[in-house]
Amino acid sequence: MPRIAKILSWALLLLLFVAVAAYGFVQANLHELDQAARDELGGLYLQTERGVLSYTREGEVDAPAIILVHGFSTPKFVWEQVTPHLLNAGYQVITYDHLGRGFSDRPAGPYDAALYRGELSALIEGLQLVTPLTLVGYSMGGANVVDYAAAHPEQVRQLLLIAPAGYMRKASSAAPLLAPVLGEWLMTVFGRQVTYAGIKEEVTAGRAPADMLDKFATQASYRGYTEALLSTLRHYPMADMAHSYKIVGKTDIPVTAIWGTADKVVPYDGAARMARDVPQLKLVTVEDANHNLTFGQAVVVAKALLAALR
Repeated sequence: MPRIAKILSWALLLLLFVAVAAYGFVQANLHELDQAARDELGGLYLQTERGVLSYTREGEVDAPAIILVHGFSTPKFVWEQVTPHLLNAGYQVITYDHLGRGFSDRPAGPYDAALYRGELSALIEGLQLVTPLTLVGYSMGGANVVDYAAAHPEQVRQLLLIAPAGYMRKASSAAPLLAPVLGEWLMTVFGRQVTYAGIKEEVTAGRAPADMLDKFATQASYRGYTEALLSTLRHYPMADMAHSYKIVGKTDIPVTAIWGTADKVVPYDGAARMARDVPQLKLVTVEDANHNLTFGQAVVVAKALLAALR
């Protein structure tokens, strides 16, 4: 028995050493997203109270404005195949990276509802956009724009949602990420690979451009990305946003949801619950589409958005 105990002790020490080494290796290869990095990256940036936002603004400045809000883990480049269709239809299109993603700052957080409402408010104010305007949200971005509309209904002309979060089953697989220390280790070591794999699946299937992989890897190479994801999981209730949807449901804001029946991330059955809370909801069903339809079926999404726009 003493011999077995000794072997187990050494095995545990070895595992601990490997875990610490893996964490240290990942952290050592991350870069700082500072002004020098942004000068090299180029693009447009807006200073806000919580940090710098990376954004794009295309189209005539006096054209009707649409803000496209990305989801939990994939930055604003997720919209690059959709944007040209909206521009060709005569709209002004604005996209931005959430704090903690893309080339926006990565503040310490917490990444809660107040932070996500604040960054969108700062964008609208900082760019001096005329309200009310149209908000388009994908996945967590759908929950973001609904929550914003609930707080600022006078600023919103219309909500267009794509596979929107807010009515999700809480996944037991996410429980380890909520645990202190273990969550930090798991997200740091494996967080990037999970999102990368989802993009790679669409690229391999020929439904998304190959450069999405490089774009994702570039932004994920800057320190603070996985920390922002983890803080969001811990502080932003994206699985249950029914309260905000119910508030919007009592307004006259038009709401359209575009949703794939094969979505396993934000299951399609959430649409039925959303319809009960948002009586004005118009549902556009995309048969057999998965959660990645914004970039995996961009043409379908763009056509649905244009058909719904008022």
